[in-house]
Amino acid sequence: MNFKPANIPDNDKKRVKAVLRTGVLDTSSTELYEIYCFLAKEITGCPVSWTGLIDTDRQFMLARDGFPEDSPIEMPRNQTLCQFAIEKAQPLLINDMTKDKRFMSHPAVKDFGVKFYAAFPIVTSDGYILGTLCVSDNKVRRLSNHKIDLLTKLADKLAYQLEVQLTQRKGTAEASIETMNKLRLNLPAINLEDAVIVLKFFINDILSHEQKQKMVDLGLANNTDDHIEISKNGKKLQEELNLNIGTLKRIKNLSNNEGELMKMFDQIES
Repeated sequence: MNFKPANIPDNDKKRVKAVLRTGVLDTSSTELYEIYCFLAKEITGCPVSWTGLIDTDRQFMLARDGFPEDSPIEMPRNQTLCQFAIEKAQPLLINDMTKDKRFMSHPAVKDFGVKFYAAFPIVTSDGYILGTLCVSDNKVRRLSNHKIDLLTKLADKLAYQLEVQLTQRKGTAEASIETMNKLRLNLPAINLEDAVIVLKFFINDILSHEQKQKMVDLGLANNTDDHIEISKNGKKLQEELNLNIGTLKRIKNLSNNEGELMKMFDQIES
């Protein structure tokens, strides 16, 4: 008997759009989500835990605990255990996978001896299942109602975190659009790369010699001995931008990864 993939949920297109909106696919922010896997293991006593989102074709791991270091961070959706857990918002609990027709032929069961599997859907406030928080073991288990309740609340907390991050990202993007428009009003010929440098200059980030000279060339800074100081035009533009402290902090964080900041401005420009 061969393993048969799960049915595709009726709302899958809208569900996948919700997954994509999170903005966390293909990112490497595992430290934000490792705590969920750690707590899931602590609560259940299982040796393995993972959490990931499922889009059209794959499951992308946000974090995992108990996997070999060289395990891939994604796998085809139709080969996952978790594809069955996005059909309903309730937890999927399989005490003995060798006795469940859906899973008994799965390679995880046949080749790696997995017996127990529990998946807790990550459900958004508008009802879309983004993915799962899971635990597994190579022996038969049965979770108490109390542990099921704790894991359900943990998955709900993860869903809430993803939605908060999305809200913050939208706020940062909107502020960035406004910032870019103001920059172009004052500096019509400015490109995206130079815009990043200007923002870094205004938040006192470290600039290279060439970047400092660019600020001087744009009239935003003056040369003073061995350093540059913000000019009157620079101060005026900085005041016009009027970035609040929260946005400044997020841009400061993004500026540490210039590729991410450039990517956000590229998305804005397109």
